[in-house]
Amino acid sequence: MTHRLHSYLGYSYPGQLAELVKKVWPAEAIDYLPNDSQLRLLLDVAYHASLLREEQRPVTFRLLLVNPEDTVKPELPSISLAGFPLDRWRPFNEQEVRRISMAADFFRSLIGVYPDPEEQLKIWGILLSGTRWVNAVDGGRFSSAPIPQRIVVHALGPGRLTVFLGHQRVAALSSGQLEANAFDLFQSSWLPDSFKSVRAENLKAIYNDLNLPYVPLNVEFLRVISQNVLRRTLSVVRDSKHGGTLVFIEPDEEPLFTGPKAPIRFKYRLTNDVQRSRYRKLLRAAFSRLAQLAHEQKITDVGWMEYQSVVDRQLSDLDEAFFEFAHFLADLMAVDGALILTKRYEIVGFGTELLAEAPQLTGVRRAMDLEAEIWANEALDDVGTRHRAVYRFCNQYPECVAIVISQDGSVRFVKNHNGAVTYWNQLSW
Repeated sequence: MTHRLHSYLGYSYPGQLAELVKKVWPAEAIDYLPNDSQLRLLLDVAYHASLLREEQRPVTFRLLLVNPEDTVKPELPSISLAGFPLDRWRPFNEQEVRRISMAADFFRSLIGVYPDPEEQLKIWGILLSGTRWVNAVDGGRFSSAPIPQRIVVHALGPGRLTVFLGHQRVAALSSGQLEANAFDLFQSSWLPDSFKSVRAENLKAIYNDLNLPYVPLNVEFLRVISQNVLRRTLSVVRDSKHGGTLVFIEPDEEPLFTGPKAPIRFKYRLTNDVQRSRYRKLLRAAFSRLAQLAHEQKITDVGWMEYQSVVDRQLSDLDEAFFEFAHFLADLMAVDGALILTKRYEIVGFGTELLAEAPQLTGVRRAMDLEAEIWANEALDDVGTRHRAVYRFCNQYPECVAIVISQDGSVRFVKNHNGAVTYWNQLSW
């Protein structure tokens, strides 16, 4: 199914974002959508505050529209979202948001907003969330305290607003453009299917090396671990504001890309030694430790939930090692050119030039849903050199999965999907 997008030759502002939020707001949470004037004011103030600076520091923040009585309760668990109310409510305007944002770090806290008795929005305090909420997008072993199912507004750059219902992304405004179609590609079917054979291979290798009684392993454990490493890699590159390209190739096709007539020119290629299997070594170590703990504690099977919940120093060290590996991948992507990995997460090379030719390729598909069942055509020349090189490469080598991160922080997954080069915009804050 396809339709062509119609371009609006102009820019969008908070008013248009408010209309989009109302249009796509989940029906089951309609009671938590503010009225028109409050929604417009919430977005207007957030937008204009994001354009300001505080002593040369950028103004970034998260706003949560919630009744303080719902977050300031003595019976709440100690690790839940903690509300710290002010002795008197402050005006809700861009200057007050600018000032208080310095005390409400984007990654650790939210600014609490709620209507006063006269239905005027006011700042009532600061809520401490901790940083684990970032794991939902950036990968991590531990989950965060839940955020109430209320409207949340993120401002992480000038004029860059993202509206959430709790942790669920609803709509965004960035660079004057509205966006409601950003997805968490890790929830799709096509992406894990692209790595399915490698997961089966890893599972077989893990059991062959295990010197403990058999403990069933939930295969989702392998998938989630790999996804979290990739999430963290993309997050580090995105936050660097440098941009980068990552290409996964089939392990069996590596000779095709490293031979004398390869469609890749490596500036830095790694030797094929034992260190290339570091990721699989970490996987084996993590499962071996989980299996040992499961055997000792008579747990019938192990998976991601056990990995998250079991308190163990060795697992914590392994978790740190996974993310040190993710940061290393991000460092390699800081070099101009693409980072090439096999789907086993073996590093082939970096600083790589993609040389694939596709003279017949004049356009690509932009996916409008997770599985690209709905898509729109876009011209090849609508993007820069980095994206065009990736599109041509994926057109010529359909088993590859590529990820392109732009300097503005946007993340795009690219795949030859159902016979056509297709891209998805990946969810970010």
